[in-house]
Amino acid sequence: MIARFFYKIPCSAITPEGYMRRQLELQAAGLTGNISSLWEDLSDNSGWLGGRGESWERGPYFMDGLLPLAALLQDENLEKQALMWVNAVIASQREDGFFGPPWNRDWWPRLVVLKALVSYYGATGDPRVIPFMERFLRYFYEHVDREPPYFWAAARALEAGEAIELVYRETGGEYLPALVHKLKEYMYDWFACLGNFPYRQPMTAYINRTILNFLKNLAEPVDELLKKRRKIRPPRPKDKILKFNGHKIVRLLSLTHGVNIAMALKYPVTYGMLTGRKEYYPLPRRSYEQLMKYHGTAAGLWTADEHLSGPNPANGIELCAVVELMYSLEELLSITGDPAYADLLELVAYNALPATFTPDMCCHQYVQQVNQIAANVKRRQFYDTKSDANVYGLEPNYGCCTANMHQGFPKFAANACYQTAQGLAFMLYLPCTVRTEYRGRPLAFRVSTEYPFREQIKIEMIEGPESDLDMTLRIPALTSGEIFYNGVSEGPHPAGLYTLQKNFRKGDLVEINLEAPVTVCANPDGSISLRKGSLLLALRLKEIYQPLKGREPFNYRQYISGGAWNYAPLLREGKAVVLGEKTAAVPPMPFDPDAPPLIVTVKGVKVLNWKEKQHSAGPYPTRPEPGTPVNLEMVPYGCTNIRMAQFPIIKEA
Repeated sequence: MIARFFYKIPCSAITPEGYMRRQLELQAAGLTGNISSLWEDLSDNSGWLGGRGESWERGPYFMDGLLPLAALLQDENLEKQALMWVNAVIASQREDGFFGPPWNRDWWPRLVVLKALVSYYGATGDPRVIPFMERFLRYFYEHVDREPPYFWAAARALEAGEAIELVYRETGGEYLPALVHKLKEYMYDWFACLGNFPYRQPMTAYINRTILNFLKNLAEPVDELLKKRRKIRPPRPKDKILKFNGHKIVRLLSLTHGVNIAMALKYPVTYGMLTGRKEYYPLPRRSYEQLMKYHGTAAGLWTADEHLSGPNPANGIELCAVVELMYSLEELLSITGDPAYADLLELVAYNALPATFTPDMCCHQYVQQVNQIAANVKRRQFYDTKSDANVYGLEPNYGCCTANMHQGFPKFAANACYQTAQGLAFMLYLPCTVRTEYRGRPLAFRVSTEYPFREQIKIEMIEGPESDLDMTLRIPALTSGEIFYNGVSEGPHPAGLYTLQKNFRKGDLVEINLEAPVTVCANPDGSISLRKGSLLLALRLKEIYQPLKGREPFNYRQYISGGAWNYAPLLREGKAVVLGEKTAAVPPMPFDPDAPPLIVTVKGVKVLNWKEKQHSAGPYPTRPEPGTPVNLEMVPYGCTNIRMAQFPIIKEA
């Protein structure tokens, strides 16, 4: 087993502060803290709590976000709720190691439980966790040849990777490497798929949308009944499982599914770490580049609603794909140490993630559009979603995102700092205090910043003895920076990693002053977008709120634009014409569309022949007809409910 490049710090050792703490508190006061009273599937009747309700992936998904959120905030009510779920899951384990609702034998949700318990164990050291995991993993190893992973589990089997790593490091179980090999053998061949990605067309090129939705409408009621069935049935025969998984249509649906891809992106590196095969480490970056080339958007994700949909920014990006890509990037960053994963992780976390929630985190979308001129119930060109897929609410379209959304911000905050053999690595910038040990001595550093809305970061040693350590820092993509140690410049640095080797004492201060110019970035569809460091900038539209149903703040709602949306920035010698930047304090709701902490005004123009199509922004015209120049207000993409963020290229006359 290969050691990680960066070692994760327990999330209980990181105390979020400033705007990030407010963001997590909004989540706790919003859907995460109230979901059990709002939604039957995560109520006390959940099958994972011993009830007779939903017994598949939704309880485990919720645990995966609830447990780190409780640890980060050290909130008594959240901790009590988290312990209730942990106690119920541990109490459900049989003598042979299997656990969970006995009428549901699917491996998949149990792998999510293991993943959730990794962060819980790091935060609490609960002595029950390792024996619980070890018993189940041994059961898994002994039974996987008789009952291989089926359907979703066949696509996602290596989600168990972090738990297998933890148990192996704690116990040295010799069967665990063999289990890893078995999972790769039974899993879909992601390595070949990601190495030379074959699905380069939108899903409509492979299966007609009308036919798929007809079959789906027939299958969904049966699937719902099977998931609610309480009869304990014998395992599926191995030959039937393998035959089903190998069916051409099943394989196609699995390998083009946006969330499956978001999870699988890390699997070559996970497998390589667990088996000592470092030659697989370059594969995720290569596969990500291919995905973006054929299906990518300015938000750092590919469109998939729910299956790959090409580079059109009016196609949807599922919330589950956002949070699962974030977890994959966190694993890839920790294992490989490649700062490119940190750059991409911040792009997703500071843009795509907040944009798919209302700013109070009481409502969410199923899919977001990078070019989203309305979020309403009118039917769009989406491939495999219903007409309410991009409204904001409790459970728009389907409930998987309602259960899975909770992990995004907590896990991101928990990865702000890592340990290395020689010291600490600050790879994601957010306000927090980090308390850890180095060579047996307690240390604490405080990160003070309003990054990414501001360009200054301060890291102060606030506790601990004099320590000779390396501090690894990152200059983010699309920026440059100057680093100061106790007021003395360490010199300017381009984007990338820099290691500060000092004998740190209490009171020492490291300052990073970034320069993040407004940058024009090319998109896969031939459009351009504006970035300012990690922030994607979006055209600020007038948002008109319209309630649909339910009681505020946890109601269903839609937003429409109160004006024109078909504008584009003008380019002068390939650069945006920036007329001014206005900054304001980060508001109580950090991603509030009514009070964005940054407004960039650029010179732009109305595109007269850019029209609406199927209730979305149509494809940009290849020969745009510009109107009279106007000033455009661009705001952080995450500070929008509706927006435009990909534009045709129009040069200033």
